[in-house]
Amino acid sequence: MKITGISVNKVVNIYETNKSKVNENKKVCKKDTLEISKLGKELCSVENGEVSSVTPERIEEIKSQIAKGTYKVDSKLIAKKMLSRY
Repeated sequence: MKITGISVNKVVNIYETNKSKVNENKKVCKKDTLEISKLGKELCSVENGEVSSVTPERIEEIKSQIAKGTYKVDSKLIAKKMLSRY
């Protein structure tokens, strides 16, 4: 039985053309990347409780109170904080 119409060379050429197109598409594909902004990182750290409530203004206020002798220490609060760690 003899099949006519499409020659073997045409089939091979079509195969090679499609193969090169597939290889081109593989080269174009890039991996997705993600970059978190500075604000996003800050919001994440606030949510996780990593941000300290101590500000330079608060430090200066405490220093001046200590220098004046008006700084009061709440002993119950200190004991509570110490015991909360254990």
